[in-house]
This record gives sequence, structure tokens and C-alpha cells, in this order.
Amino acid sequence: MQAARIHEDLSLRLDDVDTPQSGRGEVLVRIHAAGVCGTDLHILDGMIKPDPYPMILGHEAAGVVEAVGQEVSLLPGDRVAIYNKIFCGRCEQCLKGRQNICDTEADQLGFNRDGGDADYVVVPEQNAVVLPEGVAFATAAVLTCAGMTAMHATKLSNLRIADTAVVDGIGGVGILVVQAAVHAGARVIAVADSAEKLQLARDHGASEGLLVATPEAYDDLANEIRGLTDGRGTDVFFELVGTTRSMTAGIRSLAKGGRFVSTGYTDQPIEIHPIEFILPESSLISTVAATRLDLQDALALSAAGAMNVPIAGVFPLAGVSDALAALRQRGVLGRQVLEIA
Repeated sequence: MQAARIHEDLSLRLDDVDTPQSGRGEVLVRIHAAGVCGTDLHILDGMIKPDPYPMILGHEAAGVVEAVGQEVSLLPGDRVAIYNKIFCGRCEQCLKGRQNICDTEADQLGFNRDGGDADYVVVPEQNAVVLPEGVAFATAAVLTCAGMTAMHATKLSNLRIADTAVVDGIGGVGILVVQAAVHAGARVIAVADSAEKLQLARDHGASEGLLVATPEAYDDLANEIRGLTDGRGTDVFFELVGTTRSMTAGIRSLAKGGRFVSTGYTDQPIEIHPIEFILPESSLISTVAATRLDLQDALALSAAGAMNVPIAGVFPLAGVSDALAALRQRGVLGRQVLEIA
């Protein structure tokens, strides 16, 4: 089969490799669509290091079960989305439904285990989630990362009806956080670096938008948010940009008792005095990936028409480098996918 693999020199190449075989408790999935995520750039840049190299890239995938191993209830022909966090199902965290932080520190597809940017992938049966009727493969692939991440962050934020939520960063995850927050009953203010992204957010439920065209514009963002909320501030600030300036602005924009939700990877620090959290009793909430149930819920919202994935571009597997280059330019409106089968 063909697979997009990252090598130790951080080059990405389309290689011919052996098709994997499903073992006991596993399924072989023929990939139909794979999402292209900003985290892939962190892997290409060496911020996240696979062990070992080379590794098949891609942690967003959906397709059709091709073959099954022993003791598997799924059948060939079943349409599935791939939950990318490998989990034991037996530890304290898994038994609490928190498979994303499994105590065994298990593998994650496309991070330290061969992922979905390939013709086929083998995963444990528990990682293959049956698709609801009407959910397309391209949509499902994106929901296996961006969609479930949006669900997870929104649930952890304890967002309530009539709360105000700011979504900072209208990229592939941010546009789905907007929709999850709207579905939860919040008034959503979008923050983006272009008018086109703000319009995309409005088209998907945001009631207002604020433009931050330069990094320095974040210095005024807290005041702008307070201006839109009669001086009160926002109940939740979803942070998806990851710069020191954007994170500082988010914390300072919170209402009393507000929640700052840090989502995604960054190499920049939060630089703020603890008193700015203590006096207003605000909270910092961190999230990593999502649970299997979050993925199921994202798929259910999509099937109900409440979570729409704007597809900005479709590429063949051989075009993965082109898709990643476009993503690096920060001009993608929505999500890009690889159409593999």
C-alpha cells in the first residue's frame, strides 16, 4: 500500500509499504478520507517526535472495515471513524471514561504509531466507531480530531445556557468549537486574524466577531471583549492560538468565575501573576484530545445537522505536502481532507 511517512530528517515522503494485517481484537480499515491537521505541522517541525521513525502521518481518518481478527464483532463493510487514542480500557482513567489520558500512556495514531494517511490502517476494535447514517467520510475524518476536541473542550468548560463564550482562533478546531458552544446555548464571540474567518464563524453561529490583524492587537482584546459585554467579561475563553499575548488577553477578558480553556499545543508560556486568577476566582482548564464518547457525540451532532465541517480543500494522498503547505500559510478557511479511496 501507499503511505505518507515522516522520516528522521523530518522529510515527508510517499512510500510503498506492506499492508498491515489485523490480529486478535483488531480491524483493518480501508481509509476513504483523512483530515489534515495543524498538529501535523508540529510533527513535521520536530516539536512532537515520533518514536520510532519513520512513521505514517495522520491522526484523523475514516473508512470501511476491510478485514477483522478473532473476537471482533464489527463486520467487513461497516463504515467507521477512527478514535486515534489507543487505550487499555481497564485503568482508573479509562473506567472513568477518560480514555484520552489512559494511565498506560498508550499510543496515539499519527503521533507515535502509524496513522491514517495511508491506504489502510489497523486499530483495536474499540477504536473503530460506527458512523451514523448520512455522515460522510470526509466529515467523519475531521470529527475524529477537531470535532471531538471541540466537544471535549466545551464539556469541560461547563458552558451554560446564556453564557458568553469567546472562541479565539477560527481555524479547523475553532470553527467547530463555535458550533459546539452555540449548541450548548451560549452567545459566541469569534476572534480571528482575517475578515474571511470572522464571516465563516458568523455563518456557523457566532453572533459577533473581533479582528486581531496583528499580534499586537491582542493587547487591546480584553478591553474590546469587555466593551461587548457591558464591562462584565466573558464566561469562557476558548484559546486556540497559543501565543503568550493571546493567552494573556484571554485570561484578562474573563468575567468573575470565568473559565480559560487552553486547547492545543504551543511552545509559548503563560506569563501572568496568580492573583489575576485568585481575586476573580477564575479557572484555567486544560484539554488534550478527547474521549471516545466525545467522538460519538460529535458524530451524532453532525448526523443531526448541528455540527457542520466546512471543507476547504480535497487532495489525493500524493497531495498531502501541498495540503500541509497551504495550512502553514494560515489561509485555509475550514478543514482540508485527503480523499484516499
